[in-house]
Amino acid sequence: MTVLNPAYAAEMFTPLRTSPGLVHLALHADPKELGARIDASEEFPGDEASSEAVRAYRRRRAPEYAAAAAAWMHADGHVIDTSALPADAVLQTALTHLSPAHLTTADGVRP
Repeated sequence: MTVLNPAYAAEMFTPLRTSPGLVHLALHADPKELGARIDASEEFPGDEASSEAVRAYRRRRAPEYAAAAAAWMHADGHVIDTSALPADAVLQTALTHLSPAHLTTADGVRP
């Protein structure tokens, strides 16, 4: 889930930060790759107009994501750059952050 409003993010994530075992992973794609993924998406197979409406919405929101990522979004999470990674490599990278050696609450406390 991408939350672009820092106030909404704080409202959702602040109570979770004291939860043992919480891991905040931020999956990131660079702007060029994100644009290519948006262009290739087909949300409504057989309904090009509806799929294009979704793509157009995502294209409009992409600059907001880039600004949020640069300003605050990536500050509290483990950022995994998915730009050049296949899905299985993203999964393996994410799993390394779930190993007991990496688990802490967001305030740095190990469970």
